[in-house]
Amino acid sequence: MNMASDFSRREFLARAALAGLVTVIPPRNEAGNNMNSNHISYPSSATARLTDLLGISLPIVQAPAGGTVSSDMIAAVSNSGGLGGIPLSWSPPDEAIETIRSVTRKTSKPYFVNFVLHFEPAALEPALDIGAPIVQFSWGMPDRRRVAAIRSAGAVMGIQVTSSASAKRALDCGADYLVCQGTEAGGHVHASRPLARALEEVLGVAGEVPVLASGGIASGHKVYRYMAMGAAGVVMGSRFVASVESAAHGQYKQALVQATSADTVITTCMNKGWDNATHRILRNSTYEMWESAGCPATGTRPGETDVIAFHAGDPAKSVERYSINSPGARYGGDLEAMAAYAGTSVDDITELASVEEIFARIRAEYREASRTSDPASARGSAHRGEA
Repeated sequence: MNMASDFSRREFLARAALAGLVTVIPPRNEAGNNMNSNHISYPSSATARLTDLLGISLPIVQAPAGGTVSSDMIAAVSNSGGLGGIPLSWSPPDEAIETIRSVTRKTSKPYFVNFVLHFEPAALEPALDIGAPIVQFSWGMPDRRRVAAIRSAGAVMGIQVTSSASAKRALDCGADYLVCQGTEAGGHVHASRPLARALEEVLGVAGEVPVLASGGIASGHKVYRYMAMGAAGVVMGSRFVASVESAAHGQYKQALVQATSADTVITTCMNKGWDNATHRILRNSTYEMWESAGCPATGTRPGETDVIAFHAGDPAKSVERYSINSPGARYGGDLEAMAAYAGTSVDDITELASVEEIFARIRAEYREASRTSDPASARGSAHRGEA
């Protein structure tokens, strides 16, 4: 086990054992006022269970957006009080170990490792062996062997779900927390329902297990809205991709800043590397070419063998049209034609910002929303999908 991190697994387990049983009361002065300026009140006790379980101070989780996260971004999210996420679905063990070490050199706070179960999670056990405290799965349910490995390592397990049926399956697997995804999400979209409807279903069966809301969230106002529905916290993807610390190409970041939700589309177009998986991207020349041809099947699409981009560090990593690769900082070429994953949250992304600035803005917007809204009206507007 890697003991370089100040955040030991023993401390992590102690917090997890106390989840939901202990309420931390912020220090107050003689007048009874909260002395902690960073304290935020939440509409649901589920948030305390989540933050205790994960060892975080703010219920904001970074989506594990493959190809655009960096160790700087992950560490910055965790150092800001949220939970940074490391995408390891396509990582061989040695690469995964180095990525984890890079993150833990920059933060002593918790982080999670993520695996898309449409692919063999080759790095799962190596990640657990060096001390990954939290494991999250999406696009599938872990089998008993993988769950046993997580339990043996003393790690916490989260599973992405989209409905009451998938939530029940995840709970049967022993999920410690659930991630409820809605169709507003960017990247690969497992969901088939808008977030408010999916969240209502999942909360109906989750019981005391905390549920994170995921999809189309990039403002404190929307954080409050879904938490007023009962979510313990939220997941943000596009907002952190458009951060100073992300590993996305500057052109991609600016495209997110300039886009609106009307510029996004759910499609199966960019499928080289992950066939038949729905995803939300910014409309681009590749998509428009494919759509104008009538959305033809793989093998008959226009420009299918075109090489559109190159990786500066590895010429072998050339990118063909329709690839799942997103425009990372080290790519050159026709970046606009690559898969620029984006959620409907782009409506609330109006400038490039550091992770620290993003957290400060979210806190301020959340406080404003909590002062001007009541939970009942927030629940109603979230269910109606109001922005």
